[in-house]
Amino acid sequence: RIVLPGTLRNLNLAMVKIYADAPSPPAPAALASLSTYVRPSLQGAILNNGASATTCIDGNTTALTAQSAIDACRTTTTASPATLGNEAAATGYEFAYRSEGGGEWASAPVRERKFGTTKDLAFSADLRDLKPATRYEFRIVRWGRPAGTWEFETAPARFEEGMHFVTGGDMYGTRAWLDAMNLRAGKEDPLFALLGGDLAYANGSDGGRWRVWLDSWNKCAVAPDGRLIPMVVAIGNHEVKGYQYRPTDAPGREDAPFFYSLFSGKSEGANFTVDFGDYLSLVGVDSGHTANVAAQTQWLGRVLGNRVDVPRQFVCYHRPAWGTGVKGDATDIRREWSPLFEQFKVDCVSENDHHTYKRTHPIIGGERDEKDGVLYMGDGSWGVKTRSIPKDWKKRTYLAEARALRHLIKVTMKKDEFIYEAMTEDGAVFDKTMRPLRRGENRSQR
Repeated sequence: RIVLPGTLRNLNLAMVKIYADAPSPPAPAALASLSTYVRPSLQGAILNNGASATTCIDGNTTALTAQSAIDACRTTTTASPATLGNEAAATGYEFAYRSEGGGEWASAPVRERKFGTTKDLAFSADLRDLKPATRYEFRIVRWGRPAGTWEFETAPARFEEGMHFVTGGDMYGTRAWLDAMNLRAGKEDPLFALLGGDLAYANGSDGGRWRVWLDSWNKCAVAPDGRLIPMVVAIGNHEVKGYQYRPTDAPGREDAPFFYSLFSGKSEGANFTVDFGDYLSLVGVDSGHTANVAAQTQWLGRVLGNRVDVPRQFVCYHRPAWGTGVKGDATDIRREWSPLFEQFKVDCVSENDHHTYKRTHPIIGGERDEKDGVLYMGDGSWGVKTRSIPKDWKKRTYLAEARALRHLIKVTMKKDEFIYEAMTEDGAVFDKTMRPLRRGENRSQR
């Protein structure tokens, strides 16, 4: 186990079982990548203490999002005056940040790239040497005129009792539904939001829907103390032209031009990892939208195997393997990925897409197993019209609960357990379950 310089991440170099021969990736330096989308606005993403990030700003407001890809070594690097791939050093923009309460402003070079298929531009800056559990303020100046000042907070270096996040997917059905659930997300004061695809329903072609989606998040998903809520995002079929779900012959990334230009650090695809010190790991996978399911299995096994000692681990993707029956289940995921979730004792898998609410029992191979089973939750109805639950849903014996309700799920982490609460936009909790902490050989890392 090595500690990456300047970060809170530890990388376990020991491989597991059939993945023993998989090459270990080099360790990139710690950074947080902030993206801004402009015309006449700016855009952006997460800042989780060393995780790479993307942020969205529209006019004089901002939304935070985040991605990290340490295992695939996809994390973006600090921009130089030279062109970086399809990106180039931006002119006329200044980005500065500092810890809350004063002190000198640190500046970060800004780079630009084309936003999707539009004439708009996306801008990015990389932030280094962020301190854990620290409130930061940042400002953007455009052609000498201040665009605004905003705040974010980094994650703590060690686990803190009661830390929590929210998760869900399938967001922008109507603006009213989107705003209402984004407001709920902000009121819950989460560390971050884990969003499982079908974000703007732009189908790879409508930049305007992305602008509305960003505007809603940055106005509504704000913590009670005013800080911006970071988001960690997975890709869904409605990010792709033709809203594709093709698990064995997925189109390329060029069919999701807005998603890949909006969220930086994804030059190798939509799968990602975000690590919070030694106490929490998030893994995102592409469920057949711009990458084949089976093509990601070895990568998924490697990153899960690298984190066997991390006591809390969550996986997120879009298409459900264990759904309620309103649409077909992703049998490729059942075959390729579920055995890995079981082998490496993933705590919970966030699934989306079906416009319902579901919670499974803890399951192994589709059978209830309270001791060693994996919990699957979600099915994506953040801000969309829900689908009716089949009357015979209980015949799917792996299901514990199924509802036709718009919702988000709040995940509260305690020293020895997790609390999962499904709630509506008004904060009413309609389903709740608890699961014990069962991962991690080094219990001091809890």
